[in-house]
Amino acid sequence: MTLVKRDNMFSDPFSGMDRFFSRALRGDDLLSGFFSPAERSLVSRGFRVDIFGDDDNYYVVAELPGIKKEDIELKLENAVLSITAKRAVNEDEAESDYTLTRAITVGDDVKADGVAAKLANGVLTVTLPKAEERKPKSISIQ
Repeated sequence: MTLVKRDNMFSDPFSGMDRFFSRALRGDDLLSGFFSPAERSLVSRGFRVDIFGDDDNYYVVAELPGIKKEDIELKLENAVLSITAKRAVNEDEAESDYTLTRAITVGDDVKADGVAAKLANGVLTVTLPKAEERKPKSISIQ
């Protein structure tokens, strides 16, 4: 005898919604008719970006495995950092080029002439120094 679990809408009203969103976010149903499997993996994943800061700098860390630094373009314009990465994908003896782009609003307090970027082991780290007049200052009470 096989035991089959049946979802009861009244015991867990969100189980059907959870299944719907998990399928949609995986990209199984939404992207299958428009893209090949290689294209679908690139379109649905993009690349991961972490943003954090300290008193002196903002940091943007992007995971770009398998992408050479020649294939990455960084642009800082109107307080928006754009990261564009080009990747070639081989599928069935055909090579296709794909472009992945992320735009991050970094704020007006960045010194554009001091921005530095480093790519090591597939991780791009962009350091954005804060302008002197925007750094937090301690005020002594007299």
